[in-house]
Amino acid sequence: MCQSQESPATHVPIAKGATVSVIVMTFNRPGPLRRCLESLAAQTLPSEQFEVVLVDASDVPVVDIAAEFSSRLRLVHLPGPNLGVAGNRNRGADAASAELLAFLDDDCVAHATWLERLSRACRENSGALIGGGVENPHAENAYAAAGQVITAAVDSFFNPPGQEPRFFPGLNFAVERAAYLAIGGCDAAFGRLAAEDRDFIDRWRTSGRRLTACPEAIVRHEHRSSLRGFLKQYFNYGRGAWRYHRLRARRGSGAMSEDTKLHLQLRQHVHAQLQPLPLWMRVKVILLLCVWQVANAAGFCWQAVAEALSNHRSAA
Repeated sequence: MCQSQESPATHVPIAKGATVSVIVMTFNRPGPLRRCLESLAAQTLPSEQFEVVLVDASDVPVVDIAAEFSSRLRLVHLPGPNLGVAGNRNRGADAASAELLAFLDDDCVAHATWLERLSRACRENSGALIGGGVENPHAENAYAAAGQVITAAVDSFFNPPGQEPRFFPGLNFAVERAAYLAIGGCDAAFGRLAAEDRDFIDRWRTSGRRLTACPEAIVRHEHRSSLRGFLKQYFNYGRGAWRYHRLRARRGSGAMSEDTKLHLQLRQHVHAQLQPLPLWMRVKVILLLCVWQVANAAGFCWQAVAEALSNHRSAA
């Protein structure tokens, strides 16, 4: 699926009977990656039943970390160029040996029962894409707290109780490998833009496939903990949102106005998350929610102008 010049993979053959390939992508984050792999080494699912495919787009490949965990995990180390989240996910899926793919970002720490619960949900819901739960480990940091409130608001909007889910973030979901490949995987044309998971799940649902929630399959996500990182992340989300809605309009799978209701109804979707916070933290998070909206809108407009200029130059 992905053609690129890349370093040879270090591949420990998967054991007979293993059914899950955990795809972990990393880019210049050795500290979080080490914590992520440590959590995978501590899974209640026996290690012989899964492999870890480490897609390494770091400027300096994390060879030492891969070697450190090679005796505790069945690890496939794939160093190579950064193809963006979508392209990197596809590289991992291409190299996977098992029938089931579980995606986990390198800045996430999986609860000990994460993979066992996720794989069980896949067996019990054959053909469905399974989305897990997300927690924030740094409640004392306003940027991380705001990131978690945004994550919860998105979940509340797209996945209301009693209705079939419509979206799960790409940092924690599982899917049958054959089905992932059948719809072409993630769209690598997104490059380093975000929203590739929104596009994948939209195509998944358009193809008639189902989503199923498994909230007890929990990972702790280390949200951005600085203003610069917070702005950069949500600006990029806005850029990706422009690309996503353009593609969605072309295939006729939905209108942008459906998703913008999240922003118009934001108060009701963040209320439950804000209430438990101390007053001083609540004020900071509310201000950061405003920053999120502005950064997201700025990224959206930036990408719209950039693509319009690019199309104009191509036509000239």
